Amino acid sequence: MDENSYKLEQQLHTLQKQQRAAEDTLLLLKREQNEQEWLEEDFTRHCQLEMETITSLRELWQGDEARNFAYYLEDIHEEEKKNWRKNMVSKREKQQEKINSCQKTLYQIEREQQSIQKELTR
Repeated sequence: MDENSYKLEQQLHTLQKQQRAAEDTLLLLKREQNEQEWLEEDFTRHCQLEMETITSLRELWQGDEARNFAYYLEDIHEEEKKNWRKNMVSKREKQQEKINSCQKTLYQIEREQQSIQKELTR
């Protein structure tokens, strides 16, 4: 094996290591994305239960002050829900950006590997 072929083999070996690392990172990111989706589903169910509870309390409570307190709780609930969803959307977008970046890196590594393999077969 000549010196040039040896260097190309070393580059190919390095790229394969980088590819495995990028694939592992991508799997981790996708797992985190799935966990985020489960968290969003749980949050949605929790919000539904909270609203059902607040609605039940509002129906049971007597007097204007009690009803006003129920409306106050609803307002707080809606504000917290809005903030939480905004935060979830932000996290989802950042996660997707990381996944896209990782996939782009994988494609670049694969192209470099193909180029080196073509060089080696000449």
